[in-house]
Amino acid sequence: MDLSPARARPPGAEAPEQRLLRGLGRTFQLLALVGLVAFGLYIVLRATGASQRNFGQWHALVDGLAMPTAADWIANLGIGLHFAMGTVLVLAWPILLSSRIRSRHRGVHRWTGRVYVTAGVLAGVGGMSFILTHGAYTPAASIAFGLWGAVMMLCAVMAFVYARAKRFDRHRAWAIRLFAMVLGSWVFDLEIRAWKDLTGGLGMGAGDTSGPFDYAILYLFFVPNLLVAESFIRNLHRRITLPRRWAWPAIAGFALAGGVFAYAVVMVTATSTGKYGKHLLQALGGG
Repeated sequence: MDLSPARARPPGAEAPEQRLLRGLGRTFQLLALVGLVAFGLYIVLRATGASQRNFGQWHALVDGLAMPTAADWIANLGIGLHFAMGTVLVLAWPILLSSRIRSRHRGVHRWTGRVYVTAGVLAGVGGMSFILTHGAYTPAASIAFGLWGAVMMLCAVMAFVYARAKRFDRHRAWAIRLFAMVLGSWVFDLEIRAWKDLTGGLGMGAGDTSGPFDYAILYLFFVPNLLVAESFIRNLHRRITLPRRWAWPAIAGFALAGGVFAYAVVMVTATSTGKYGKHLLQALGGG
């Protein structure tokens, strides 16, 4: 899609607005790549038990501690499966979404896709098992995370079904939706950190209480992703142009969003107070 503003210009010339939009798009892509790689490494550390910080969810299984009830076993195995499959979902996407691999190495794309959709279903099953036997941190969170997991599993199943039916247009659409859902767990942490730091925690509850933001974030981390994915799918083969009067406001908005995005990625990933940073710095000997 081309989001550059429509304007008359000499052949071969590129408008400043177009260059800026292109640069902002590439910046977003680079930040997302770096952030997702760091997020994948964080999940690996959690899944393998290599990092013990903020590790109360399934340390009993990793450390071989006693688990007296079946619910304890199911919850620990479920969240362990969720982390393990989450590693695949976060780290395998460059292979799956690469147009070069898809066109030149169809076998690689096909088998990566099979692994990916299987991981999507199993990650959802693991998360659901944990929610049903242990619960998330609040009942409202359990409902929201359950819905998110159900949508992710649906996307994985439908992507596989349409691939088998050789309906590759619909297969691609469901694969895009699946990736949008996978991004949710990463976006959740970024949104919380950015909101807390930049607004002073406005609307966030203290202690065990929940504020308006705490309820809103339960759906803001995945519903907007799905809406953006739907817009992308429906406009995949259309050239979208912006009226010239909207170009600079759009650039300003994208730049502001990019700044907040970059701030959140750095604070969550590369600081000792960040959710991922405390694990990654520990692994690097700096925490």
